[in-house]
Amino acid sequence: MMKKVTSLSNDQFKILIADKRELKKFMKHPQNEKIEADWANISEKQLQDIPSGAVYLTQSALGEEKPQVLLVSTDEKGQKQAYKSEATIDFLRSHGVNPVLEKDREMQLKTSYLTFLQAHEKEKPQDIDSMLARVNAENNYVMLKSSALKEKQFTPDQLKGIENELSHQFQARKQAQEKDQYQENYKQEVL
Repeated sequence: MMKKVTSLSNDQFKILIADKRELKKFMKHPQNEKIEADWANISEKQLQDIPSGAVYLTQSALGEEKPQVLLVSTDEKGQKQAYKSEATIDFLRSHGVNPVLEKDREMQLKTSYLTFLQAHEKEKPQDIDSMLARVNAENNYVMLKSSALKEKQFTPDQLKGIENELSHQFQARKQAQEKDQYQENYKQEVL
């Protein structure tokens, strides 16, 4: 599952592989020599299927798996060549790729949505701070949601499902708390 990060002209590619300082902008560990088409675990066949003149993200995960990028170009003889290296996080972020694991993104979305529900619950029309808290929580969630959709990590239906599930849990908890509160008040009155 490779994701194109950015395009490169053949000239840019030549500069990159000729000038290691340029390469370092993209990569953490630039290789010291050209890597031919059949290099590492990329067969000639696989490489033919990868369009030339671009940088690809091969793993978008952080943590154990460092983000890997592959630079693919075609030389004067029409031979494809590829470099592979760990990418710098700054490079990925500057190209709109947030290297967050899918399960982390789901956790982020859930936490953000719950924060929004709680802020919405506590919002009082006469209290500016509570209104700001709700607006900020909502904006944070909307940003996360739109980047999850843009990066195709979730479908709109999946996100709707997450929202519905959390809303139900939130309401159920609220009703349970209200019931407990009612019983407590009733007990106090009887006493």
